[in-house]
Amino acid sequence: MIELYTWGTPNGRKVSIMLEEVGLDYTVHEVSIRDGQQHEPDFLKISPNNKIPAIVDTDGPGGAPLLKISRTFRDGAEQRNTGTDGEAG
Repeated sequence: MIELYTWGTPNGRKVSIMLEEVGLDYTVHEVSIRDGQQHEPDFLKISPNNKIPAIVDTDGPGGAPLLKISRTFRDGAEQRNTGTDGEAG
């Protein structure tokens, strides 16, 4: 499962849009930059430079979800850029 730590900023929205587009399951954790939550010790364990968005793969190391994101994006882009005759359109 992907854990997304974010706030309603443009960069935070980009990641959630991408996760929706590739169809990965994820859980959102709001990190209020207005209240300074990005400086709290628990969040600094996730994002030592106190930046949002931050993504945690709870299924462990190896980057499998990142590979799935990459493959899904690539496959979708190929489908969008290929005409019915199989050539780039």
